[in-house]
Amino acid sequence: MVGTTELDKDGVRPVTPGEFSDIMSRIGPVGPDEAAHPLCIAVSGGGDSMALALLARGWRRHVLALVVDHALRPESAGEAALTCQRLAELDIPARQLTLAPLRPGGIQNRAREARFGVLESACIDAGGSVLLVAHHEADQEETLWMRQERGSGPRGLCGMAARTVRGRITLLRPLLGIRPERLKMTLRTAGVSWCEDPSNQNRRFRRVEVRQDLTDAGRRAMHVLRQDACARQKRVEDRLAALMACGVAWQPEGWLKLAPEILQLGGGEDHDTEPLLEDELLGRLIRLVGGQDYVPSRQAVVALRRAGKGSLGRVCLHPLRGRETGWMLYREARNLTEKRPARHGQCWDGRWRYLGPDHADAVVAALGPWQRAGRAVPACVLPALPALWVGGEPVAVPEGMRGLRPDLPRVTFVWDGGTPLTGERDWTG
Repeated sequence: MVGTTELDKDGVRPVTPGEFSDIMSRIGPVGPDEAAHPLCIAVSGGGDSMALALLARGWRRHVLALVVDHALRPESAGEAALTCQRLAELDIPARQLTLAPLRPGGIQNRAREARFGVLESACIDAGGSVLLVAHHEADQEETLWMRQERGSGPRGLCGMAARTVRGRITLLRPLLGIRPERLKMTLRTAGVSWCEDPSNQNRRFRRVEVRQDLTDAGRRAMHVLRQDACARQKRVEDRLAALMACGVAWQPEGWLKLAPEILQLGGGEDHDTEPLLEDELLGRLIRLVGGQDYVPSRQAVVALRRAGKGSLGRVCLHPLRGRETGWMLYREARNLTEKRPARHGQCWDGRWRYLGPDHADAVVAALGPWQRAGRAVPACVLPALPALWVGGEPVAVPEGMRGLRPDLPRVTFVWDGGTPLTGERDWTG
């Protein structure tokens, strides 16, 4: 395993097992060390992820490396197979995964999202709930520089989190405080080889340019920038949690009631030039109810709040009807045409997950406008609920939902709308 005193000619020290154990203790629990629930590791075959796999295997007995062949280069399949072989020699079980062909345009971003999708599914299939990824200190600095270039606010300038929830799993980044040179030294000391991706030297990609051009002074500035952003964001998160607790009422059918103060009229900025708190909350609520990956632009949220009604991010905002004051926020049914196989664990529309038994002849699709009974729920809400369909007929609807015809059978769906509104990470920096 890794030595504790070896240094290369530049004085770079490898990461020791004790140091890695201390890091893992600080970023939180990962559950018992059991074969049925392995600690999963995303391994590309490069030096950073191979070092992470080596360190994780020294810390845990039951680990599983997930090696993704991105299929973007002809040699990628061979590199993935070689990586699995190297991991096996280190007594690290590995599973090779292959991405489906990607559509042209924004290939790096598309590959990143597709890669996470297959990693999440493989982690769940293996019985795991925690995935280690190998982002290190230099990755964090480069990310902050690029976000600053794009004008990100405090939330973005907090950078990558050591622990965060994404989809059905927890992502851990234990190497964010480790220099990449130390990771390479960790492998050299242990006699472990790794692959080099030529795209990491291609200045056609902005991240490569930043990596090659960022000075020591620039890196130090990014650390100061992040500390300030984390302090500011923590204040925002605390205020958001308080506002949400008194002004947002979640409904079991996946829609929200908003108190009048959530949509205060007025400007879009406060005296700190930060987003108005109500706009920040409304944007996050739109992302949640719409099952989207990202919050809408601040300008679009401000315009919707000032209008008091309208649609944005697949979500409709409308005043509450009858004697109630405030607003309702619900998923719009327009263009909701997604159909998914009725398999246990299937996610539908980025909002609901089916947990009933497999039905080979059924699909999960939108309920549509014909199944309402009574007035317990506004008519505009129900069409966007999921249901099981066979042919052109609904055969089952979600249990626990109000306002649906009582004669239809019930099946289990749970809300799975992505990251939490608040509290998904530590903002202390």
